[in-house]
Amino acid sequence: MALMVRLLFCGLFVMLLGACTSARVLTEWPASVPAQQIFLQAYEQDAVNQAQQTNVQYLTWIVRFYEGWEMMPTGWNDMTPVVLSDLGVQQAEQVAELRDELGVMIAAEWAKDNDVRIIDTAMLSLWGGVMVAALEPEVRIDAIELITDDVERLLAGELAPARINDERYASRLPIDLD
Repeated sequence: MALMVRLLFCGLFVMLLGACTSARVLTEWPASVPAQQIFLQAYEQDAVNQAQQTNVQYLTWIVRFYEGWEMMPTGWNDMTPVVLSDLGVQQAEQVAELRDELGVMIAAEWAKDNDVRIIDTAMLSLWGGVMVAALEPEVRIDAIELITDDVERLLAGELAPARINDERYASRLPIDLD
């Protein structure tokens, strides 16, 4: 019985410690992540998600999207060097702007509770693979534009999540996803 109480206490302690760590996102927002206010506004506009998760939970997932975490060490910010590599100055600026806008759209949706969100982790993985597979600079730009269009259409309800798959991108872009 004493062992059970200790295990329960340790579990509760770990949960509380995690909650304290997560609460820091409200006061110690990382400079590597777009402005917190952007995501707080997105959170406040979704009453269904607010019933499922707190703003701290939501913002914690936003930071994880950009910076990665133990379960997925590669975040959106880690893709920047790969996506911008070998681009000319003008192309790099264009792609960086597109990538930044796309990141905000994806993060704002993906960070929601699993039961609410439209964009899931499998989509993130696919889109990351598409951007990395697009070796030619022009193809990389096309890939980001196609993904952006798909994200906009997903969020508008014009594209079914089931249509986001390898075949969709392999048939529209000269890339190999294998």
